[in-house]
Amino acid sequence: MNLIMSFRSLFLFIILSCSLLQAQDSTSVLLRIHEDLSPENTFARRFYTNPANQHYARRYSLSELSAGYSSAAQQTNIQQLGNGIRQFLIKAQSYYKINSENTVFGNAHYKNGKRKNVRWNESSDYQIIYPYVTADSIGGDLSYEEYSFSGGYAKVLNKITLGISADYRALMEYRDIDPRPKNTVSDLNVSTGISLNISDHYVLGSALNLQKYTQSNNLKFFSELGAPAVYHMVGLGVYNKLLTGNKLSSYYDGRGYGANVQFFSKDRNGFGLLLGYHQFGYEKIMTEFQNLVASTILENQYEGEVSYFKKLKEKFWGAKIGLFYTDRTGKENIFDNQSTTSYIKIAKHTKYTNQATSVVFSGLYYVPNPELSWSIAPSFTLKNTAEKYLDPLRTIDLQQGIGRLDFAISKLLSTSLINVSASLEHNWILSSEMELSDRKANLIFNMLNYNFTFLSSPYTKINLAARWDYKYQPDLNFFVKTSLDYYSFPQKQNNTFFQMSIGLTF
Repeated sequence: MNLIMSFRSLFLFIILSCSLLQAQDSTSVLLRIHEDLSPENTFARRFYTNPANQHYARRYSLSELSAGYSSAAQQTNIQQLGNGIRQFLIKAQSYYKINSENTVFGNAHYKNGKRKNVRWNESSDYQIIYPYVTADSIGGDLSYEEYSFSGGYAKVLNKITLGISADYRALMEYRDIDPRPKNTVSDLNVSTGISLNISDHYVLGSALNLQKYTQSNNLKFFSELGAPAVYHMVGLGVYNKLLTGNKLSSYYDGRGYGANVQFFSKDRNGFGLLLGYHQFGYEKIMTEFQNLVASTILENQYEGEVSYFKKLKEKFWGAKIGLFYTDRTGKENIFDNQSTTSYIKIAKHTKYTNQATSVVFSGLYYVPNPELSWSIAPSFTLKNTAEKYLDPLRTIDLQQGIGRLDFAISKLLSTSLINVSASLEHNWILSSEMELSDRKANLIFNMLNYNFTFLSSPYTKINLAARWDYKYQPDLNFFVKTSLDYYSFPQKQNNTFFQMSIGLTF
């Protein structure tokens, strides 16, 4: 409880600090919001992950405080992620140009919510630590609180710009009925960057980042009627038989590092290139089992993107091609357990692999007239996923094609700004196959079949979003925004996501 109170106090302090960074900018608050929400910014955002490049991200200072509510109702999903979410969110973000040489930026958020009907997963951050989660056949709703804080600084020194940023996320997740997990996550990322003006228009930048990740899991049962078996999953429904039963506590100790290079036009008028690499790995440690390292993950991510932007007097257009590859490998330690009090590591085997490759083609045509601007942005993604567990042999292979078309329009009035957007997306399943060499009829195989049906199903997605900004004072703005995502799957199943928030911008 003391930890929760400390995070709440820190969050309130950051909220108040952001409110003090009121942008001393003579530009109308509505024009500054119009720039911040422009599709051009969204299309070029990947260049600004380097903290040094944040100096070029915006022309104007802008800060925002908001509170909102979101919900999801999912008739189909991966069982480990649940079938719905309800959450309350408070968020603060600020981008502040102190002067022509100094820029500070940061954000903070607080989430309080519940994930519905989570099954075969009593751990947190499934998409970070999979497949080595703790699981049982019961599951249920999971309540959570999440805090996130980030901040950065960019400094111009003649032709060189230096930048540094850090972000920290803390997550607490729990359930008040059996089974009762209590999970605590700590995730810290630090980045440093440098950029060099190599001409009047082009910038060459590079950044390094470090990550430290930990998660503690403690599972309890209070029922006098007994408890279900607890499994420590190792991939595609396989579990560690040595650890099955009453091993209820574990710890994930992870770390990562990466680097990226950017070449881009600072006025977004020319060619761009982005190359990046990130490695992340962790050990799963059984804290009540002599602190044995049960398994390890090593993931390597590679990315590359080539783009071209053309800015004319009354329009902007851009095109880019991105290639993304992820290679995830899981290794399990094998122990000699001749006695119940002594376990000796005798081998380490690679059992789990997951490779994902994506090629993304995207474009943007944008007419940025402040009085009435509009944009259209098509994209198409080819994705291949190959997941395998070696013994017993189990595999899932998927090939997808995802097409998307976004349309947005913005109208600037004397005291208000209206933004409306819509998108249409369709996912084609080009091929899908699941092979299980040891197929049986039990709850675990039912889960595998359910998940594969979701992953191999085509869908059509429609998104509708709107935002209304009202200039309450020359440098203070009030806004309301909402969005709705609707997914249509075969067998008349659908998933719906809704968000609504209100806030102040200054």
